[in-house]
Amino acid sequence: MNKSPSWLYTAIVGAFLLLQGASTLAFRLYPPLDRAFPALLGITQMIPPHSLVHILTGLLALVALARGGERGAGWFAGGFGAFYTGLALFGMIARQPSMLGLQPFDHPFHLLIGGLGLLLAGQRLYRIRRGKEALL
Repeated sequence: MNKSPSWLYTAIVGAFLLLQGASTLAFRLYPPLDRAFPALLGITQMIPPHSLVHILTGLLALVALARGGERGAGWFAGGFGAFYTGLALFGMIARQPSMLGLQPFDHPFHLLIGGLGLLLAGQRLYRIRRGKEALL
């Protein structure tokens, strides 16, 4: 089965966010994990609210794929891309960690991932308008 770029994006982003959020939350809630592998939280500096956002968006991506298929993936890519791009711009402008504990190194990553989602959602909409993909 041939998957669209927005489907692949949603699958990869969803799996990554779910894994990353669950691991950093587990390391925060169970200190022996952090003592055994201190590099994870040392590098990411994740706090529980940030981990929870990753878990929830990862689950949302996987639900979008399971229930919405190609269309759900397109909607996720656009919505998530807008959210992450906005989060990156807010962080760059505010220069404050916010309640999510965002660090300066988070903003370029959020901008890259968010911008890619917007690009893929835009590509999908363009293809729909050109009649190359079914609207539903």
